[in-house]
Amino acid sequence: MRAPHVVQRPTLSNPLWLWGGVLLVVGLLYGQTSGFGFIWDDDQILYGRPDYHNPSDWWEAISKPIDFSPNYFRPLALTSLLVQIWLWGAHPAPFHLANVGLHLLNTLLVMAIGWQWLRHGGFSALAGLLYGLHPVLVESVAFVSSRYDLLMTTFLLLGFWWSLRLSGWARQVGVGLTLLCALLCKEMAVMAIGAFPLALWALRQRQDVVMKDSRPIYTTAPLAGMAGAILCYLAVRWFALGYLLTEPPAGLQIEAGSGLQHLLLVGRTFATLLGLVVFPFFSIRPIHHSPLPVPMQDGTAWLQLGIAGALLVGCALLMRRKPRLGGVFVAGVILLIPVLNLRPLEFAFGIFTAERFLTAPLAFFVLGGIAWGFEMGALRSARAFRLWSGAVGAWVIGALVVTALTLPNWRESGVFWEWATRAAPQSPIGFSNLSDYWNKRGDYPRALQYAERAIQIAPRSGMGWVNKGVALLRLGDADGAIEMFRKGTQVEPENVIGWNNLAVMLAERNQLDEAERIIRAHLLGKVPSMLGYQAMGLVQMRKGRPDLAEPYVWDALRHSFQPQGSLAEQLAEQLRNAEIWLASAYRAMRNGDMTLAQKLLERGRGLDPNKISLAYVEGMILLKQGQIAEAEAKARALLDYGYEDARLYELLALCAQQRGDTATARALLEKARQRSAPQ
Repeated sequence: MRAPHVVQRPTLSNPLWLWGGVLLVVGLLYGQTSGFGFIWDDDQILYGRPDYHNPSDWWEAISKPIDFSPNYFRPLALTSLLVQIWLWGAHPAPFHLANVGLHLLNTLLVMAIGWQWLRHGGFSALAGLLYGLHPVLVESVAFVSSRYDLLMTTFLLLGFWWSLRLSGWARQVGVGLTLLCALLCKEMAVMAIGAFPLALWALRQRQDVVMKDSRPIYTTAPLAGMAGAILCYLAVRWFALGYLLTEPPAGLQIEAGSGLQHLLLVGRTFATLLGLVVFPFFSIRPIHHSPLPVPMQDGTAWLQLGIAGALLVGCALLMRRKPRLGGVFVAGVILLIPVLNLRPLEFAFGIFTAERFLTAPLAFFVLGGIAWGFEMGALRSARAFRLWSGAVGAWVIGALVVTALTLPNWRESGVFWEWATRAAPQSPIGFSNLSDYWNKRGDYPRALQYAERAIQIAPRSGMGWVNKGVALLRLGDADGAIEMFRKGTQVEPENVIGWNNLAVMLAERNQLDEAERIIRAHLLGKVPSMLGYQAMGLVQMRKGRPDLAEPYVWDALRHSFQPQGSLAEQLAEQLRNAEIWLASAYRAMRNGDMTLAQKLLERGRGLDPNKISLAYVEGMILLKQGQIAEAEAKARALLDYGYEDARLYELLALCAQQRGDTATARALLEKARQRSAPQ
């Protein structure tokens, strides 16, 4: 058997100045995000629920799944966002700076792990440079909503570093706590229980290189701490949600199709993510779109499946021939397992993967690649090492250029969605969101143009139809708008915005029964809950039932993140108006429901009503109940005080009719007409 080659481990006693340089370069590059705004899901993250905005509602906010899925329970990462909301409100700069800070911390941890493994300042700094500048992480840093991935990665890398640094119970507890924190940031951290032991096993495998000055390193997995973290996490999840995993609402999961189509989807996902790791220079984009289910005749999908298979075979061969390197690479693959669509992910129309999923696995891929180059250098394989060095140098320059060119696309919603339409022209999402963007800015012809483009690309995507309806409504075509809202809900029955718009339009046209049916079937209990509440409040107000509308309106305000100017606020203002209650009482009286009429009258009386309106409605109710003298007294009392109003004479005329005094009734009706005639 060939003896191992013994070399002096190359060292650098103080790598901090190199690390500082790496962090400076990465920080300067990403510092521009402090001037970026909120985009895409950021509005939902910040404004999706009113309990996000009050510190006293913290427990209520974090003890529920986030709005995108009933299976997304991420209380720790959400808390990091909530604290910033409480401190800075809707100012985007602190959120972006926090993301940059986390990315710098993750880069530092990659360098610290590289140093702990290789004891070489230059190679550990290179690991940080490759990780910090990798274009695939632009989404993770520039997109505020990627906080979940960033913070999960921070805790995973910290736990792995501690597993190399600590011993005994300190190691078990430290790794267990960091894994628990990672799980409370994002569910995919659960795969650390497979990735960490494999990576640690790989570190103690014999190689062709034996280091003379290697220091002790704890490479047995802290299984007790990790198992404890998993059990604690499951207990917390069950206590908060009442379940561990549940089926998402219909239409939320990716359409995987048949078993073979599902396999093509998995292959496409795996090949796309690994391809982004190795060669991200022409494939960084905000949307990775695919026809779903993947068509059987899609030749590219079959090629990607073959590439995925070859990658798995390559990982197996690497594990066998160079277990120390292969183990680290495979650890990164293990971290990717939850997002490979083995269980179809919950995503928007046509999206099958996202670049932010690589935030944590990329660290292990980078460390494996750096260790490969380090081994070549240590073995004095000069030619191979020169090739590797040249490739890495070119890769770093390319990564810096691509990242610098990509970052500005995240600065503002309009720019972002324009980029999305260029990067993924077969996806309706970019065009649909551009339509919404211009609708909100009052450019309705342009909004209509983008909505029609979204419909042309994907007729089954409901938001294209809904945004077209909004544009038509603002352009004065209410009938066309209703038709578009109906179409949007037909092609996408879970489209809450479409159902809300349709229900409100029908309510405005007094088609109240159909509007109420839609609200009960498709809006109440759905996110955002404010929409269902305010739509039902509108319907009940139109039905003359402010008593039924009131709880819905207050619920709408309670669940509204921006009540100013909303329909809910307009309805609340109406509910504070006594005339609304008196008119509803009069309507109930005309319908013969005297109990309800009396109830509504009493509520209106308590809101400081107009004296004449109160006397008229109260008198009419008394008259309906046969209390003629009492009704007449209400009108006479105000006339005696000098109030002259047609309604008072009308009430007296009706009282006279009830007594059979037709002559007096005619005279009083004439006075009522005179008082009501224009002066």
